[in-house]
Amino acid sequence: MFGRAIVERMTDPVDKAKEIVEDLEHPIETVKALEKEAEEGESARTPLIAITGVGLISVVVVLIVLAIALTLYFVYGGK
Repeated sequence: MFGRAIVERMTDPVDKAKEIVEDLEHPIETVKALEKEAEEGESARTPLIAITGVGLISVVVVLIVLAIALTLYFVYGGK
């Protein structure tokens, strides 16, 4: 009785794999869809989308600052 209900709610693994492949093939469209989903704020994934965006921007800023700092350190004879 309960097993049948669970099986009916489960997504088909093949359909899920196709969806993932489509998302990987069209990353710009995927980003736009996620942006729209986050703007609407109705999805349970909205906080995760927002936190991921902020995290990615933070990582890029840290890498740029680190690259500049290490370049200056080695150019000016860091010992």
